[in-house]
Amino acid sequence: MRFIILCLWCVLALLSSLQAQQTGVYRFENSLEEESGSLPKLKVLGQEGRFQKEQLPELKNLQRTVYTFDKNCGLQFDNRAANGFLSGSYTIEIYFRFTTLDSWKRVVDFKNRKSDNGCYIYYGKLNFYNFAVGTKAPVNPNEYTHYVVSRDAKTNQLKMYVDGESKVEFTDRFSQGIIDEDGMLNFFFDDLIVKDEASEGAVAMIKLYGYVVDPSTIKLNFQRLEEKISKPLTVNVPTPVAPQPVVPPTLPKEILKENTPETPKNYTSLDDKNVSIGKSIVLQNLRFVQSKPELLPESSAELDNLLKFMQEHPTAHIELQGHTDNLGDFDLNLALSRQRVEVVKTLLVKKGISPHRITGKGFGASRPIANNNREETRQFNRRVELVITKL
Repeated sequence: MRFIILCLWCVLALLSSLQAQQTGVYRFENSLEEESGSLPKLKVLGQEGRFQKEQLPELKNLQRTVYTFDKNCGLQFDNRAANGFLSGSYTIEIYFRFTTLDSWKRVVDFKNRKSDNGCYIYYGKLNFYNFAVGTKAPVNPNEYTHYVVSRDAKTNQLKMYVDGESKVEFTDRFSQGIIDEDGMLNFFFDDLIVKDEASEGAVAMIKLYGYVVDPSTIKLNFQRLEEKISKPLTVNVPTPVAPQPVVPPTLPKEILKENTPETPKNYTSLDDKNVSIGKSIVLQNLRFVQSKPELLPESSAELDNLLKFMQEHPTAHIELQGHTDNLGDFDLNLALSRQRVEVVKTLLVKKGISPHRITGKGFGASRPIANNNREETRQFNRRVELVITKL
């Protein structure tokens, strides 16, 4: 029985890891970049929009940066550059508002403006023209809406949700909900067939999944939207304690070989005299408490090495990259990885290193370098790496 339970746990862990790698998040915090860096940057359609602070009354007056766009302007996801990330089965989750909702207002276009078919809001109703229209939905002018579209390649079922509730379901027999040969997915931008079917507005989040998210999870995502959409809180940076007389384990080569194809390449160390631009350096002895942006005491020596490197290379610029293990929620892990980067950056800045020499990204659990099934190897995935961007 224990063996069966262990096998089931391993399968679930593997599925969780695979799904994490099949998810991309655009949170519009002064950038159109996808947070993990694994998907392409969104392209501006029409006139470039603006990043500005807005209060979101639907989320307890949460204040955060959003991307605002004018009428018949929007954003484009290049599915070709993403190597076909969105295929026959997918889920698209958007949190946005439109200023006007009279008549037809385009939300998602799968045919790169060559067709009038696609996802709309029609007088407050969800609509996939010209195949299905839902009942009146809680969609109002200048109010943010949690809007989800999913499609299952096995059944051709296309579903549309608002605020966690299914409003439209139909069988997409003619593949109208699949990105065509142009490979472009457009948001908020009108097509060339019928004019004036667009609205100005703002978007706070676009999340893309390379698989079908089940209805109960969509409902839960809406209920937890405030938590998922919030900018990570400022981290209280702990003061490193003097190193303990414990030698942290090193990563055996045989463990590294067991792992996913996402294993980063060209690793070196800070002691390597041949460090060069573009090389990934694993700060292997920089250790974090599980599920926290808190450095363990034995990290002091590695921090000193990093500080020494920055001092001895005064023109060097680096990018810190935060990673986590795969335990817990994907979005929370993504936020945690960014917080760990900020912890390291803050400590370097306190020691006199210019903040302009340090950038950072968080990848969450999407790039493991060790097996996530055992704690003795999982700890290696809770790490910060650096890439030299300038010498």
